[in-house]
Amino acid sequence: MTTYADLQNRVARLVSDPDITTYTDEIYLDAIQAAHDAILPWVPNYCTATITYTSGSSGVYALPDDVYDVQSVRIGTGAYIPKATLASGTTRPTSLTACDWIETPKGYLSISAWENVTEDLVVNYLGFWAKPTVSASIIQVPQYAHMGMVYYAASIVVTPVVVDISTLGPFKIRVESGTPEDNPMMRTSEWFRNLFLQEMKMMPPYQKARA
Repeated sequence: MTTYADLQNRVARLVSDPDITTYTDEIYLDAIQAAHDAILPWVPNYCTATITYTSGSSGVYALPDDVYDVQSVRIGTGAYIPKATLASGTTRPTSLTACDWIETPKGYLSISAWENVTEDLVVNYLGFWAKPTVSASIIQVPQYAHMGMVYYAASIVVTPVVVDISTLGPFKIRVESGTPEDNPMMRTSEWFRNLFLQEMKMMPPYQKARA
């Protein structure tokens, strides 16, 4: 099992800080937590939640806090119901024998013709990955995505140095030193971010729900 400490050490070696003394623990934590979200478009966390049927419901149901993107909704053990189409000229079903769903407002599931729903709702969704908080936290993200996370985290870890170099004045001392846009650490951060994107392109494709 990979822990937060394992990922932190990998990032630290990549940014030439093997003893974790150049950069703070806080920036490492911020960076690795951010990497958990950065990978979501390529490495989603598949989740399922059951929304208990309540008599007299208004048809708007609260979704779990970790929802990133709703994929499908099923009524009880029956068929999946379609997602509403957001397009000019379309209307949502009002018949008691039909219904659709849409996530609106964000974090809530809205069911049309909700009077027809008399069973629990089963929601399949892509969720946020649980983020580590301490050294012993277990990384839930699949191992094949760890290298990409390390690259992304490295691009953030060096950011304080990027800012310091840009604002503390080395480019003000001598004109031939260049401008803040010539900041070598900025280019390093961008290089790590490009490595992250290249790594994500190699992720196995995942099955997306059809609308």
